[in-house]
Amino acid sequence: MGSRISEEKIEKIRNSVDIVDVISEYVQLKKQGRNLIGLCPFHGENTPSFSVSPEKQLYHCFGCGAGGNAFSFLMAIEGYEFLDSVKHLAARVNIDLPELEKSEPTNASNELNSMIAGNELAAKLYHHLLMNTEQGKDALNYLVNRGFTKEMINHFSIGFAPDSWETLTHFFQKRNVPLNYMEQIGLLAKRDFDGKLFDRFRNRVMFPIWSKDGKVIGFGGRV
Repeated sequence: MGSRISEEKIEKIRNSVDIVDVISEYVQLKKQGRNLIGLCPFHGENTPSFSVSPEKQLYHCFGCGAGGNAFSFLMAIEGYEFLDSVKHLAARVNIDLPELEKSEPTNASNELNSMIAGNELAAKLYHHLLMNTEQGKDALNYLVNRGFTKEMINHFSIGFAPDSWETLTHFFQKRNVPLNYMEQIGLLAKRDFDGKLFDRFRNRVMFPIWSKDGKVIGFGGRV
């Protein structure tokens, strides 16, 4: 077990960081009233719906529902665990974390982090395909006809796995995600005759399964 960072230390780090500076490294922001806006980095859009509040030190996307503080932004865009986001921002503002110096991550924790990050990336891709592509049009109509609103779909990050053998596989390859881990968690499967990996979920509406701390730990699929 690693040492625990106190709530006071976490709050000190949060108060020392300017969320605008952090997000500006990933999103081009423009001033609009008291806030800044830009194109959301978590879903495809042409009209800015991503808002950052310097006053509240929070961000929110009115398109996909993503929101939070500087810690959660790094967790979402980099696939960090919470502790990693704390360490990253602490280093940014030169706050020492001596309580962690003797706590090195184990191979098991690195593997788990990679698996969770893969699930998070898959959820973002599936949601984008459902909401913003022709491939997801029929699935979106199906959900709407079943009584789902756009707000509900965005809130729960419901998505769509297209009728393709390698959309997700290629997506992971381009981002250097370890494919063997993605096979272990069931997002990919291996063909018997040549050992090639392929997308396990195809032509399905995808429902992320969330842990109590807000991590995507699996999926349910409906044809």
